[in-house]
Amino acid sequence: MELAEKQLQEFSDQGFVNVGRIFDERQLATISAEYDRLVTQEAQVLGNEKDGFFPYRAMLNFRSQELAKFILHPPLVAMARQILGDEIRFWWDQGINKRPGSRSPIRWHQDNGYQRGRTQEFLTCWLALDASDLRNGGLEVIPGSHKGGQRLHGWEGVHAVIPGEGLDASPSVGLDAGRGEMLIFSSLLVHQTPGNHTLDRERRAWVIQYCRGDQYNEVTGEVYDDRPWVMSGGKIVDALRSERPFNLGRERA
Repeated sequence: MELAEKQLQEFSDQGFVNVGRIFDERQLATISAEYDRLVTQEAQVLGNEKDGFFPYRAMLNFRSQELAKFILHPPLVAMARQILGDEIRFWWDQGINKRPGSRSPIRWHQDNGYQRGRTQEFLTCWLALDASDLRNGGLEVIPGSHKGGQRLHGWEGVHAVIPGEGLDASPSVGLDAGRGEMLIFSSLLVHQTPGNHTLDRERRAWVIQYCRGDQYNEVTGEVYDDRPWVMSGGKIVDALRSERPFNLGRERA
């Protein structure tokens, strides 16, 4: 599966595109089962007591051999190749479950804002395991905001947040996604997710991110060779491997 020219143009202009379904029902069932096993209230939560906690878990592929296989899913990597080129590394993945009634938001930010120092633009792939819209905590974005480069971020607890004066006056839009659909967007796209204000609709999302093979930190000079290769020389690798081990403890928990 590759992006059509119209989709590539939409990604370039708006910073995002809904690519529809790239996993079949059997694959979605496997992903959902592993996700539900790992992303639990007992393992880790985000949010606050007043508005409601919700389950979160980082690096699911490290915790599940089944999920690790999907990082190398050919249709997904083929789309990443169109945007990132022939040399691609895996960057990050996480599961976030905005459970019914968990009204805690994740406020305006760019995915680049979470990195220590400064790194290049990368690609975020957002898989909706449940139908998603603004009522149950879906994505809200500022179209075209990726063109403005990286904004300054502050911290609200564990969340990187763009201060109000750093936001565009441009209008935002909600990105609805059906169950099993995938949204891809630039890591520089300004976005947020409101809380889940429904009482009966989960909003499970599995987020997978890819970067270029030569990704590095512009402040420290570190080369991210702890991120596993996904594609080398235009060919998908047979297994996720990196030059040095990734230390989960020194990044986002």
